[in-house]
Amino acid sequence: MKEYYKIGEISDLYGIGTDSLRYYEEIGILKPKRDDNGYRMYSISDIRTLNILRELRSIGFSMKEIKEHLTSFNLNKTLSMFEQEIDRIDQKVEELSRLRQQLTGRIDEIRYHMNTADHQEDICLRPFPERKILQLAEQVYRDVDLDFVIKKLQKENEEQLYLIGNGNMGATIPLNYIRTGSYGHFNSAFFIMEDGDEYDGIIPAGDYLCLTVNGSYSLVPDRWKDFFAEAEKQNLSPLGDPMEIYIIDNHDTSDETEYVTQLQMQVERR
Repeated sequence: MKEYYKIGEISDLYGIGTDSLRYYEEIGILKPKRDDNGYRMYSISDIRTLNILRELRSIGFSMKEIKEHLTSFNLNKTLSMFEQEIDRIDQKVEELSRLRQQLTGRIDEIRYHMNTADHQEDICLRPFPERKILQLAEQVYRDVDLDFVIKKLQKENEEQLYLIGNGNMGATIPLNYIRTGSYGHFNSAFFIMEDGDEYDGIIPAGDYLCLTVNGSYSLVPDRWKDFFAEAEKQNLSPLGDPMEIYIIDNHDTSDETEYVTQLQMQVERR
């Protein structure tokens, strides 16, 4: 066995680029010597260090953590490092489990709406429990700008909120604006949260007039008119601003005919 190995030999052995080896040298982890021609020569000690580095990188440690560890380490320090990584792995497993549960529910929801796409539901009155939300109050005067506000809200809470696979996004519309037949003005965006999630607002429990619209957003303004006509017919008075829930939208499909939007408004009988 040789005492020293050239950079090309180490690169081939580990399947990593020579640029990476030079970077490890630059940050002080590897310390190859130079031969008479100025070529890097890696010792058995460098190979042992590289073995540890590769293993620690494969289980998620950062280069900073690895460099600090390699400065001086013993069994207690190694155990402590591994225990910290187990804690991080457990946290990731919990996050992935939560995401899996959310996506599984989302699959069922999308399939349900795909199977009922040809059926336009009637306007109905439904009781809802209190719903916890993360909300961003921002005035939007064009419906095309609402996506930006939703993305802004998601960015502020990106550890909790996903745009893909999320049918709990919505927006509120000023009551005095929509009931006159106007459309395109929104005053907040929100995400409905699961139990145990952080939240900063609530949608009150109560009776909500609901209408599910299957198809393009171009259908929504006329359906709002039908919505308020039905509220008047049933002698129902609004309690707060009406809402749109984007059950299936442009995050799920580029085919507008597949959109599903639910109109909701809390009401009481006159």
